[in-house]
Amino acid sequence: MSKRIGFIGLGNMGSPMAINLHKAGFDVTVYNRTADKAKVLGEQGLQVAESLEDAVREKDVVITMLSNDEAVEQMIVGDGGVLDYMEAPTILVDMSTISPDTSCTLAEAAREMGITMVDAPVSGSTNAAESAGLVILYGGPRDVFDELAEMFAAMGKASLYFGENGSGSKAKLVINLLLGMTMQGISESLVLAEKFGLERTTVLDMMQQAAVSSPFLGFKRPSLETEAYPAAFALKHMHKDLGLVLEQARHNGSILPATAAAYQSYTAAMNHGLDEQDMAVVFAELLNQSGVSKK
Repeated sequence: MSKRIGFIGLGNMGSPMAINLHKAGFDVTVYNRTADKAKVLGEQGLQVAESLEDAVREKDVVITMLSNDEAVEQMIVGDGGVLDYMEAPTILVDMSTISPDTSCTLAEAAREMGITMVDAPVSGSTNAAESAGLVILYGGPRDVFDELAEMFAAMGKASLYFGENGSGSKAKLVINLLLGMTMQGISESLVLAEKFGLERTTVLDMMQQAAVSSPFLGFKRPSLETEAYPAAFALKHMHKDLGLVLEQARHNGSILPATAAAYQSYTAAMNHGLDEQDMAVVFAELLNQSGVSKK
């Protein structure tokens, strides 16, 4: 029998993930605090919960996909939260990007109530979510990872086991550090090229032919050429993630000087109201700081 899944959090990532689970044949009930987002999925054949309790009761798996630590904590352990309605053997899977410390604290709170909770954040933007091309990064019991393999396969091209609770959240910070730094490096290279007077399209051609080329550069190239930044991965989320990276680095003694410098670029872009645009908009911020006018 197909797993009954409660899916909570229908943002730019959560909605296509829930749709892909539905397409794969899972019995999916969705819930969002903003009801209109759930209504849209109801029109596509998914069941819409009338309340959080309805989304959680009598499910095999409950998934949360929310924006930050505060939202996840409130949804899971707040008054009238998920744990108030869950009963074993339902498995709680948090797929949000949050602090590993928060992941572990919430998993312990669930464990005290007899509930297994795991962290399984994803690597990939909205395009990957829509095409079921995410990479799922797992922390928690190995036997549960194996049990969830079919469900993960409906949302992603790969799922990777990293270890105990919190390990998936740690892995997400590792890959997002590289993502944020890659965007910063591409942007700085392009700013230097602009100041040299080199033609941007040809510079991008060079980057894509060189050893440093990556699929990521191809994804971001249209935004870098046109200076239009529709959000596939909003800058505000990368700013949050780099902040989490630096917080963890302070705790464990990691020395990350370039990350700290890049964080300042993302902070400046946030302060200039660019938070809802794609993370590639950090290029626009650096162009502005360098006195290069918009094309």
